[in-house]
Amino acid sequence: MTDVFPLAKAQSVIAFVICHLSSVILISSMRLSLLLSLFLAVPAFAQLKWETTEQSVKAKPGDHEIVATYRFTNTGTTPITIDNVHTSCGCTTAALAKNDYAPGESGQIVARMDIASRTGHQEKSIIVTTKENAKSPTVLRLLADIPEPIVMKPSFVMWTIGESPTPKTIDIKVTDGFPIKLLKVEADNPDIQLEVSEVRPGVELQVKVTPKDTKRPESATLLVRTDYPTDNPQTYYAYARVR
Repeated sequence: MTDVFPLAKAQSVIAFVICHLSSVILISSMRLSLLLSLFLAVPAFAQLKWETTEQSVKAKPGDHEIVATYRFTNTGTTPITIDNVHTSCGCTTAALAKNDYAPGESGQIVARMDIASRTGHQEKSIIVTTKENAKSPTVLRLLADIPEPIVMKPSFVMWTIGESPTPKTIDIKVTDGFPIKLLKVEADNPDIQLEVSEVRPGVELQVKVTPKDTKRPESATLLVRTDYPTDNPQTYYAYARVR
């Protein structure tokens, strides 16, 4: 009898160990299956590899548009369909040669931004969506720096009511590279008087602005006339106020 209990106890321990090992193996197998399923479930859009998703462009004097090209390759093993490309602004368009791309095939999206009436720093987006992963689009960014054709420093002068009506100066200058000629500067209010001096004829002006008095509120828009572009010469604006 004394030999039976140790044997039974040993058998119980062995059975427990085998059961525990089986559970560990089962859990490990389940984890492996889960990892494999997650790996295989990577969306098809991840197969598109972009050379860059952001382009920075500096416009030159006389440019009417900015063009940026975004190149990509389908690095996956299945075809991809790009079914939607749209932009964040009506001034920007984006063109795609075709929609379907086989594994290993490359393509490009060409974005064009109309800058005729825009100056300064501009940021636009192009949103690209695939049929395989419509809920996770790629956002391409277009950063543009567009020079001001004419620089006015300052573009606004002001006097408070009762302040001495001493002249204040606005410097107007054509940015280098722009084929613009400054023709004249005039105010739309005769109670705001202008004295215009040419620093460099047609290129740089100094304008002294003086209110007749500061007893009451006054306002004027200063119209800076140019000859550019020839088909539709632009007028630029500065402002004067008494308040």
